[in-house]
Amino acid sequence: MIATGSHVVAAVSGGADSVCLLLALLELREAFGMTVSAVHVEHGIRGAESRADAAFVEELCKEHGVFCRVYACDAPRYAGEHGMSEEEAGRHLRYGFFEEEKKRYEAEGRIVKIAVAHNCSDCAETVLFHLARGTGLGGLGGIAPVRGDIIRPLLFLERAEIEAYLGEKGQAYCRDRTNETDIYSRNRIRHAVLPALAQVNSRAVGHIFEAAQDVREAEAYLRRQAQQALEICGIKKETGIELLKENFYQQERAVRTKMLSLALAQLAGSAKDIGREHVRMVGELFARQVGRQASLPYGITAVRTYRGVALMLAEPEKEAVLEEKFCGNDRFSFRIIENPHPLLQISKKKYTKCFDYDKIKNGICVRNRLPGDYLAVNASGDRQKLKKYLVNEKIPAGERERIPLLADGAHIMWVVGYRISSYYKVEEHTKRILEVTFYGGEEDEGADSRNVF
Repeated sequence: MIATGSHVVAAVSGGADSVCLLLALLELREAFGMTVSAVHVEHGIRGAESRADAAFVEELCKEHGVFCRVYACDAPRYAGEHGMSEEEAGRHLRYGFFEEEKKRYEAEGRIVKIAVAHNCSDCAETVLFHLARGTGLGGLGGIAPVRGDIIRPLLFLERAEIEAYLGEKGQAYCRDRTNETDIYSRNRIRHAVLPALAQVNSRAVGHIFEAAQDVREAEAYLRRQAQQALEICGIKKETGIELLKENFYQQERAVRTKMLSLALAQLAGSAKDIGREHVRMVGELFARQVGRQASLPYGITAVRTYRGVALMLAEPEKEAVLEEKFCGNDRFSFRIIENPHPLLQISKKKYTKCFDYDKIKNGICVRNRLPGDYLAVNASGDRQKLKKYLVNEKIPAGERERIPLLADGAHIMWVVGYRISSYYKVEEHTKRILEVTFYGGEEDEGADSRNVF
């Protein structure tokens, strides 16, 4: 888990688990010959309470002579912009900062690990959460102690043991009030399901954790067997892979199922949206007539062939570009695209945005802000003055005058680098999409042209 001489970046939220993690690493650093630093992420969710947690972590690290870097972000806004829950957005941002911190030390030629404070109880919650939502062996394996450069030194400890350890040391820690509510599914499992299981057996959490370890080992073995079988049964083609029926049925049923799952994930480049139903659909094709098909996620089509089943990845449909224009200052490009059905995958990039072209009334103007500018802030069309929006975003006064704006009259379509007006968002019934790309990146200077498109 930790090689001698490594540097360990400890993710410290200020809660009991992460404080215990930091103290444990400090006690072990001499024995392992390692160095330790800390990183804290302030997600912008709990206001003053969240900032107080950051201050606590900084003071704790100072007391122990540990360098700590604090990252601040706006998880709610990120969630809105990327169609995620706040919980998912926070995790995405958090691990991005962990990776950034790791690279800082790797640049010095050091072996770096990121230590996070998941414990045995977290693992049990994860297993139950996956089981309730529907999962295979991978989900039943819960949380792994090591995943790449991520390590979890406390995974063998239950939450009660961690709190007892801190109590013995007289060490204070922060309490996140959102963990006390049941707004998240995991919290409901923590507050209701695990205590009920503990009444059945006091070691329920530990038993679930041990079972998850067994499942991870079994799943790893099955994956190796399935990968070997895939190399025997599959013939790679330009657009996919053909699985030979005769060789396929020579494998054990569990290996066949895992092999299909691997083949689909490898072809798609992700296993995220591939479930047991999709694997079943492909497996049933082996007993169907030649030519029968099944449509699967990521544009994959499974087709019964004379020799078996072919998995083919369709070429992405080319967008029907009706018109393409460039702003005179070369910092913006515009494309008008006919919206196919189903709806195009809308860009999530910070500096490429899509708009409903047919909602534009006055033409498009690239400019800086003017009195009376406003934007729609929700699906109901409620308006907010641009000035108020910029103030709420805590954008410095000097910078507000330099932010380039995409405007339809006084209606601001896009505050570049921030948000678009809800009124112009692309929906299923949108006929024409305007795609706009800004090539100024993170530069501070604003666009002062008034080129009307």
